[in-house]
Amino acid sequence: MIAISSAYKEALIAIDIDGKQSFLAMDSNCKHSENILFNIDKMLDEMGKNIKDNDCLAVVTGPGSFTGLRIGITLVKGLKEACGCKTIGIYTPELIAHTYLKQSHPNDDFYVAIDALSGLIYISKFTKDGIMFAEQKLITREEYQNLDGNKVGLSEECVADVLVRPSPQDLLEVANEKLARNETADDKDLNPLYLRKSQAEVSLENKINAVNNK
Repeated sequence: MIAISSAYKEALIAIDIDGKQSFLAMDSNCKHSENILFNIDKMLDEMGKNIKDNDCLAVVTGPGSFTGLRIGITLVKGLKEACGCKTIGIYTPELIAHTYLKQSHPNDDFYVAIDALSGLIYISKFTKDGIMFAEQKLITREEYQNLDGNKVGLSEECVADVLVRPSPQDLLEVANEKLARNETADDKDLNPLYLRKSQAEVSLENKINAVNNK
C-alpha cells in the first residue's frame, strides 16, 4: 500500500509493502508537485522496494485544495499505470474523523468541519462510531455556529472546537480499513472533490440555467 494526501497544506505519505513501513509528513511550505513523487522514490529506495512491488494505491480525493487534489490524484493515476494495482479514494472528513476517534473515543455524534473560506464551512456528520451520515454540504458561519454537537477540524485551520492533525499512520490505517471492506475505486471514481465549484463551473451552470429558463 502506498497512501498519499495532498488535500491540504501538509502532505502525507505512507508506505507499507511486505511488512516494511515508511511514513512522511511533508512541511506545509513544501511544493507538493515537486516533492511528493521525489519522496516516494526515496522512501521506496530506502526500503529496498520498487513501485512494482506495491499492490494498492490510496489517495485523499477531497474536499480540499484545488491544486493539491489535482496533484495527488494525477500522481496516483500515473503510478497505477506503472504497477497495475488497485486504487482507493479517501474523503478528507474520513481521515479527520479517524484521527479524532483514535484520540478522543467520543460518546456522541460529531461534525467534521473544513474551512471553505469566504464565510463558508464544509461539514460532514459522523456517528460516534465513525460512520459518515447525513448530507455533506456547505453552510454559512452563522449556520455553523448554531450547530449542536462537537465540531472537529484540522489544526492548521482552527475553525472547530476540537483540532486534530492527521498523521501518515492515520492515513495508512484508513486506507487499509477501506481495502479490507473492498472499497476500491476505478479511475472514473477518483475525481477531486473541491470545497467550492470553480468560477468556470459556476459560469457554465448560470448559462445553462439561463437557457433552460427562457
